[in-house]
Amino acid sequence: MMTTLARTLMLSAAIVCVLACACARAKGQSANVQIIPAPKQIHVSEVAFVIGRETSIILADGKSVEDRFAAQDFVDDVKQTADVSLRLGGNARREILIGQIDLPRVQQALQRAGVDPGQKLTDEGYVVAVSADEVVVAGKTSTGTFYGLQTLKQLVRGAGAGTFIPGVKIADWPTMRWRAVSDDISRGPVPTVDYIKRQIRTEAFFKLNMHSFYMEHTFASESQPLIGPAGGSLTPSEIRELVAYARRYHVELVPEQQTFGHLHKALRLEKYADLAETPYGDVLSPQQEGSYKLIADWYRELNELFPGQFFHIGEDETFELGEGQSKDAVKARGVGAIYFEHLNRVRDVLKPYNRRLMFWGDIALHHPDLIGNIPKDMIVMNWQYGARDDFWADIKPFQDAGLQQFVCPGAQNWNQIFPNLEAARKNIVNFVRDGQKAGAIGMMNTTWDDDGESLFETSWYSIVLGAAASWQEGTVDVERFDRDFDWAFFRNDGDQFVKAETSLGSVGPLLSAGTTDELFWRDPFTTQFQNQARNFVDRTRKMRLMVEEAGESLAKNEGRARRNNSAIAAMKFAAQRFDHLGRRMEVMQKFSNQYWDAYLNLGDRAKARKLRYYTGAIYNNLREMAEELSILKEGYRAQWLAENRPYWLDSVSARYDQMISIWLMKSRAVDEALRKYETTSTLPNPEEFGLGTRPPVAPAPNR
Repeated sequence: MMTTLARTLMLSAAIVCVLACACARAKGQSANVQIIPAPKQIHVSEVAFVIGRETSIILADGKSVEDRFAAQDFVDDVKQTADVSLRLGGNARREILIGQIDLPRVQQALQRAGVDPGQKLTDEGYVVAVSADEVVVAGKTSTGTFYGLQTLKQLVRGAGAGTFIPGVKIADWPTMRWRAVSDDISRGPVPTVDYIKRQIRTEAFFKLNMHSFYMEHTFASESQPLIGPAGGSLTPSEIRELVAYARRYHVELVPEQQTFGHLHKALRLEKYADLAETPYGDVLSPQQEGSYKLIADWYRELNELFPGQFFHIGEDETFELGEGQSKDAVKARGVGAIYFEHLNRVRDVLKPYNRRLMFWGDIALHHPDLIGNIPKDMIVMNWQYGARDDFWADIKPFQDAGLQQFVCPGAQNWNQIFPNLEAARKNIVNFVRDGQKAGAIGMMNTTWDDDGESLFETSWYSIVLGAAASWQEGTVDVERFDRDFDWAFFRNDGDQFVKAETSLGSVGPLLSAGTTDELFWRDPFTTQFQNQARNFVDRTRKMRLMVEEAGESLAKNEGRARRNNSAIAAMKFAAQRFDHLGRRMEVMQKFSNQYWDAYLNLGDRAKARKLRYYTGAIYNNLREMAEELSILKEGYRAQWLAENRPYWLDSVSARYDQMISIWLMKSRAVDEALRKYETTSTLPNPEEFGLGTRPPVAPAPNR
């Protein structure tokens, strides 16, 4: 029988063997460091810190609530992504020390590691030092320590007994003070509290520190209860919960309640109709005192709910100004003067709250002669969405006026099945680069739901790119970003997912479709759709092969994603919608060709009878389109409810129902036409039947 001593020796030997193997694997991979945003200073060594049962996490300040939360957040992530259980406190051979840089224990550890934080670290700056026996994560403040741990999450490699951290020395700090996301919650999708928490966590992981709710009518105001729709508004209790949650992740929540344009959902109500510039329109009239009472009521409540330092008052796209109640004033003094007078009036109404007021800068750019009159304590939210090489022309007027500004690029998700990543890359990278040169104090990346059906979960690539562009200095290396994206976002040691992102994000440009949602919902039985189907045969085939390859790769590799797996389901659904769109274009092109061939050869019954492929009670090409749409409708419902409240979902589902009906009605119409053909030898005119103009050449034989 084996003695206790023998068993102990064998167990010790096994542990040493496991650690030795882990170290060997770690040394072989230690140079593979992939971090987004990329740190400003990093040195990689050949050593590695092995994570296992003999690892403990030590708080330099055991009383720090912020550091304890950040440490537990790191523990939870390592358990989820590497299947390793770590503990806070206790004695262990290998320690991960966490705390602020000025604490004596942290200073001693940094001296042992040979790390000098230097003078460049801002309040959000941090250092990470990894040796074979010790890891130190230290911030200038608790926020910096939190960000250091977000970097450490991305440094952890392997899983189980093979988990390790490569030897590195990192000193890092943000280039831009504010790094934000604006989420449109007013044009359809209103996210659940749980999904907003996911947004906050994920944005904080990439060191974004501001999240703004774009609200037109979706704040459940207690003083103006008619405006916020039941089930489709953020309630005061939800906001309080989210503010407390975001604070733990060092994210400031900023309310953007519109105060000028984009207020139709309120102004359509009879109670507020007198406040509209034009009857039941979009713009509040500056001629009405009631306009300022409404603004005051909203922001009195928002001030109590959001404890941060900013209010975003909107003020963009006031297209109706001067067309109604303010027509005479605009005629006498100019639309710019009336606009800026309202801006200052709103500023006066909100002055008691001592907030920094943000406003969209588009209208100001249309009146450059008046930009100098904007109060210097206001912040211009300078939005530009073009895929341009240079943005100086739109940045310089505000810079010259001495105004602080945010550059506000776009995720290019609006009206799209999947964001146009070709446009997003150029817009985000170049706009933020130029904003940094001009001394912009922040970046706010924007998502919009213009068509009411955009899914936020498809926009993460653009959001993370904005995080990198605003934290890093200068121009983001997109090739490096793509190289690191799979690991940083999905914790996948490969490039399968970023390749799928790129493929899906290039469909719009490939099809020359400004908005792929509009193309998806276009009536297929129109000359416009027919012409596109005929002209884009090769592009359609290329697109379908591309998205099918992306969908297949996502299906095969989704199990490799140890983080943010829910984004893959949204990507797969986008691939399915694109593939159906391509299939629809192919069906219509073939159907139109064959119908024209039959119509031009009415005496050839064989050609007419080929049209039976598009009719029949059980199966045919037209009914197949309806069947696919029914499946997509259910898939969309699942994706919507994974993010959003049920509010507004039926409005989008109705689009699927309408398109399904179009296909089924046309199937019945073809059946009826063929019945009549058997007795009359005539067919309805193809153009009147919705099959476009005559093909320019005789249709080639179909494969």
